[in-house]
Amino acid sequence: MTAAAPAPTPAPETVAASAGPADDASNRLLEIADLTVGFPTRDGTVHGVDRLTLNVGSHERLGVVGESGSGKSVMGLAILGMVLPPGRFMGGSVRWKGQNMLDPAVAERVRGREVAMIFQDPMVSLNPLKTVGAQLRELLRRRAGLRGRAVRARCIELLDMVGIANPAERLRAYAFELSGGMRQRVMIATALACNPELLIADEPTTGLDVTIQDQVLTLLHDLSTELGVSVLMITHDLGVVAQFCDRVQVMYAGRIVERAPIADVFAEPQHPYSLGLLRSVPRVDRDDEELEGIPGEPLDRARLPSGCAFEPRCPESGDRCGQAPPDLAKITDRRWVACFNRSAPPS
Repeated sequence: MTAAAPAPTPAPETVAASAGPADDASNRLLEIADLTVGFPTRDGTVHGVDRLTLNVGSHERLGVVGESGSGKSVMGLAILGMVLPPGRFMGGSVRWKGQNMLDPAVAERVRGREVAMIFQDPMVSLNPLKTVGAQLRELLRRRAGLRGRAVRARCIELLDMVGIANPAERLRAYAFELSGGMRQRVMIATALACNPELLIADEPTTGLDVTIQDQVLTLLHDLSTELGVSVLMITHDLGVVAQFCDRVQVMYAGRIVERAPIADVFAEPQHPYSLGLLRSVPRVDRDDEELEGIPGEPLDRARLPSGCAFEPRCPESGDRCGQAPPDLAKITDRRWVACFNRSAPPS
């Protein structure tokens, strides 16, 4: 296994001064409100995402961070209308530039063209029986409507754009002939094929060593800046969030528990879960601290407590925490937290 990249504290001058472009309603591309996605099981319905609210603005890089099983990937699939039975939408809305993405016809029209996804494991996502070129050509013909020589020219352009050497040669390669970093670059090229306005990047650095992780993140950062593409980064790695994103939303048990600019979360996390995540990650700028794991285990999602989902693991839990789940409440102009122990300071 490769080591996880340490989570640096972002320099204040590199972080957006406000909570982000999505604060301005006129600038929002993606708007999710109270979204709930359920999966029926023998023990009851498991909510992959539960009353989730999230906005992504134009030219923004938003991170969604949480442990495995917190619902991040389900959220990404729900945005694109790719939740398959027995999963089903149980409430809320997903709107892309005002269009209802829960309408299958709208999702089909937008998916891959205006909103694209970089999936978690390129070895699984790429077809092992087809060359890289064959997969790119199929996408360009179906989604971009290209024909003839324009298809090959665009394939070469895309591979060159993501930094693959000898792109014309690599079109003849199969996935198993490429390194992990090159496969991820092919996935990025595939996502960019139709010039989307939003990229959903689902754990794009998983399984890569630290050096290749840095290369992939730098590539995504540069491409998003040059092409003006917004990015929704789904990850469990706080180092990725610190390096790449403008804002972050912390997710636990299908719910957002904290929302803030990057610098604020690293400087002063408000939710006990956010604090636990930070304390459990190595820091390159400190050698005097022992790592602290978050106590307990992730919950059985079919048997969530009646109160706050984090209450069984929370060092600050009180009587009120076990009675009802807290709402995501605004405590400052830039910060939202779902915790009964946090509130807006008196004016």
